[in-house]
Amino acid sequence: MLKFSLLGFGHIGKVHKQAIEETEGAELISIIDLNVQKEDAATIYTSLEDFLEKDTETDVVVIATPNGLHKTHAIRCLEGGKHVLIEKPIALNSKDAKEILAVAENRGKRVFSSMQLRFSPPVSFVKTLLENNSLGEIYMVNIHCYWNRNKNYYLTREWHGSNAMDGGVLFTQFSHFIDIINYWFDETKCTNAAFYNFNHRGITEFADSGKLDFRADGAIGSMVFTTSTFEKNFKSGIEIIAEKGTIEIGDQYLNEMKFINLKNIVCSQNLSTETKNFHPKAIEEIVDSITENRASALDGKYAIRLVEFIEGAHQLGKEK
Repeated sequence: MLKFSLLGFGHIGKVHKQAIEETEGAELISIIDLNVQKEDAATIYTSLEDFLEKDTETDVVVIATPNGLHKTHAIRCLEGGKHVLIEKPIALNSKDAKEILAVAENRGKRVFSSMQLRFSPPVSFVKTLLENNSLGEIYMVNIHCYWNRNKNYYLTREWHGSNAMDGGVLFTQFSHFIDIINYWFDETKCTNAAFYNFNHRGITEFADSGKLDFRADGAIGSMVFTTSTFEKNFKSGIEIIAEKGTIEIGDQYLNEMKFINLKNIVCSQNLSTETKNFHPKAIEEIVDSITENRASALDGKYAIRLVEFIEGAHQLGKEK
């Protein structure tokens, strides 16, 4: 039984709590936060210092604090002898991300990142097609994300909206889509970027929309994204245009196979799933990889590619 403690008990912290409780071989033994009810955990700590001083049982600490605190909190937990699962993004710049991994290596501990959409059935299916070269040459990969984050979203969440704690919509809202491109392809790099702030001026310190060009191995790619869609989320997804097939995966959690047409392959199974919460799959993967002492698709080294891609996009946008 792997024992977990949870640092941060906001919205995403509660999601991780449920995922741990649903996973065989995982046990939540404590929560570290100022706002926790007694029924939420057997042990409650109101500070990280108190936890690190008193805890002797925890194997893995889930870091579910604001983005800008991930580096500091992860390093302190690693130095305290714990493995860590860091909610995306692992850090807000590649220097900090690499420092986390260096500390982990020095301490003989594991770093995992919350990249749970890798376990979506449509995503996994495409990964297999690419590994088997079933699509032939990949021509184009296009990402579209049309979401809504209104004024109240930022005004009622004290850390959202700042560069230092939030980092921007590519980190907080759309990083999973970029991660899937990194998961599918060996080399990805942003080659052009433009950012716009349509209806969050004076509310956020960063743009709410943008257009990116990128390379994914030999394919050309594009990404169009916004949090300015009227009233509510509209749609999001990824399309692949290839020599031997066309694929569209959709929904916020990439759990719907919207379109599939493959040469010499008949896809008889329904790859779409009503499941949108893949966090339990991530916890299960972490339990198994630690128990079996094997590599994981959630290892922190993969999360560095995500940070480097977004970092590169932001730099290209500034240069414009």
